[in-house]
Amino acid sequence: MDVLILMQEPVLPGCFLRARAIGLMPMIDQGEKDDKIIAVCADDPEYRHYTDIKELPPHRLAEIRRFFEDYKKNENKEVAVNEFLPSTTAHEAIQYSMDLYAEYILQTLRR
Repeated sequence: MDVLILMQEPVLPGCFLRARAIGLMPMIDQGEKDDKIIAVCADDPEYRHYTDIKELPPHRLAEIRRFFEDYKKNENKEVAVNEFLPSTTAHEAIQYSMDLYAEYILQTLRR
């Protein structure tokens, strides 16, 4: 599951953050579904008050969309970014991924 966390401070890969999912960006990457969860850092004073993607300034949404379109172009990959979806959709996607992971663990333990 890919999560983009909006915050002011730079972070290193592998660190832990408290984050709140505020939306989902449906994306098709070379014909395959590759959705991105959009979240805010729950401890960042600039972003922590956001609870849904529609609250973000339109320009910020355009920047996010453009980033994913451009970096995939640099990899010579074709992507399609669809309209941003609300926090409820992000929460459903997270729960679905958690359920899939739990099922995987159960299947692994049964072997």
